[in-house]
Amino acid sequence: MMLKTADTAPDDGELFREFEHTGDVGIEITAPTRSELFRRAAIALAAVMVDRSTVASREERRVEIQTANDVELIHDMLAALLDLFVVDGFVWRDASIKESATGLTVVLSGEPFNPDHHDLRGEVKAITYHQLCVEQSPSGWRARVILDV
Repeated sequence: MMLKTADTAPDDGELFREFEHTGDVGIEITAPTRSELFRRAAIALAAVMVDRSTVASREERRVEIQTANDVELIHDMLAALLDLFVVDGFVWRDASIKESATGLTVVLSGEPFNPDHHDLRGEVKAITYHQLCVEQSPSGWRARVILDV
């Protein structure tokens, strides 16, 4: 199942790449730094769910994630952000990341979801652990995430 192509801001370049995975959707993110990788992953999740160009930066939400390793950190971050959308009805246009010794803080910029105003691209049910990876190489950082849709 392929969803609509995500929009990107001119200064973001290509934030992520979608790939098909048996009944699910995958995203692959590359970035020059670890914090930028997590920022792009947060934006990619929003872009898979809604057209970000219809989202205004009216309020901020802060989510703190603490875990032992980068694979669990990206999973737990994306799962918490998905809950923020599904449970609280908040959708974001942009994100920033503040790293700490034990995790990270995600600051999202967006607004409450309004189905009359926001273009819903697809439903994401869960963030899976299947083929989940976060790795560093000499050229930067890379993550691969499968979304249950």
